[in-house]
Amino acid sequence: MPKELQIKYFDRLRMNGNLLISFVVSLSNHERNQFVQRFHKSFWMGLLLLLVVKPLFADDLQEKIDTAVHSGQFVDAESLLRQQVLSNPANRDAHFRLAKVLSWQKKFAEAERGYQMLLDREPANADYLLGLAQVSVWSGKPRVALPLIERVQALAPGDADVWRLHIQALAAINDDVSLKQALLVQEQAVKRFPELNWTIVSKAKPEIKTEAPQPAIDVRDQHFEHLNQIEVGGSYDHLSKNKGYWRSEYISYEHRFAPQTLVYGAFMQTERFGYNDEQFLLGGYYPLSQRLTLNIEGNVSPSPQVLANNSILAALQGSLGQNWVLTGGFRHSEYGTGPMQQGFGTVEHYFSDFRAAYTLRATDSLGKIQFGHRFDFSYYYQDASFITLTYNMGAETGGFQGVVYDTQYFGLRGRHWLNQDWAVTWELGHIKQGDAYNREGVSFGIRRAF
Repeated sequence: MPKELQIKYFDRLRMNGNLLISFVVSLSNHERNQFVQRFHKSFWMGLLLLLVVKPLFADDLQEKIDTAVHSGQFVDAESLLRQQVLSNPANRDAHFRLAKVLSWQKKFAEAERGYQMLLDREPANADYLLGLAQVSVWSGKPRVALPLIERVQALAPGDADVWRLHIQALAAINDDVSLKQALLVQEQAVKRFPELNWTIVSKAKPEIKTEAPQPAIDVRDQHFEHLNQIEVGGSYDHLSKNKGYWRSEYISYEHRFAPQTLVYGAFMQTERFGYNDEQFLLGGYYPLSQRLTLNIEGNVSPSPQVLANNSILAALQGSLGQNWVLTGGFRHSEYGTGPMQQGFGTVEHYFSDFRAAYTLRATDSLGKIQFGHRFDFSYYYQDASFITLTYNMGAETGGFQGVVYDTQYFGLRGRHWLNQDWAVTWELGHIKQGDAYNREGVSFGIRRAF
């Protein structure tokens, strides 16, 4: 740039910046020319340095984010993405990745707000719509997800993830119409993407009370990536009237072959009234038709003191439609004091995120038939985590003692999935065993899916 132009440039700069006037007004023409030259050179060097260094810092931050996401360090990834969003609020990719990381951590409300903000700017973005639909399914709102999925399918019909989420949403609704539609979508997906594995998820099966921990077919693993689950745990009960305590430890395992088809087994050791028992249990579920499922279970105690010598159970579970399920079954047990037969029937209803169930049982022991009633109310959250409140009442036979008790039981139990692989199970209970004693107990277990 010619010196005359530099001087004019500097004069304009001087007039536009009042703070500079007192600093440069006393300079001679020669000094002013030198200053302008140095300022001009420093300005362009600084600008060049800024253009080079800033992307390097941005690339370093992006590399840290990618490393955290790929290694599963979602807490670190969230922190880094928040830094990226703060430094550049207009970076939609950063907002998108932050919403995904939040959903993976089950921070569904915040993830939903993030996707909604992005969709306000780009209503026809298939990635944003799919992310919001995933949040709806994962947070237990599959019906909300269906209109979103339809929009995504219109925008990206060749995306296999959209087809998979559609199947999962329909299966999670779990009524007859939705299950049939899920099967139809699955058949179409198999033809369209034959190289991929396609499965359908089913709703949790009702729990049938046993003396050992019993697994239930649940909907936690929407992708069916985990076919195995193992759990270890124990319990402690305090008895009133100086009756001492009960304790137990167990390990259980289940393997899923297909939807509604699994086998499970358990080993339990107990101490009750000063007697030690061990018990082995084996059972399974098998679908006889689309509406009917068979449950067979047996257990045996090698050296029975308090538990049954052996026991076998058979039950049929049928779907009545409209989220109503009916179960009927029979159990035969052999104690040292003689045999015991029990028939039971359960009717249950699933609605929204809840389950209500009533069970009537009739027990024939020692020549007497005793009746009992059980009421369950469950709340499901985060797909398959649940809390269940139970009230049980009626006559019950102490099999090894040959005594009939009028019992009442209040209990609260649950299973909470910490992530896709780990869960904790727990139970708190109070039982009044007639006039014989009261029992307060607690149990805790850790479950691993793989």
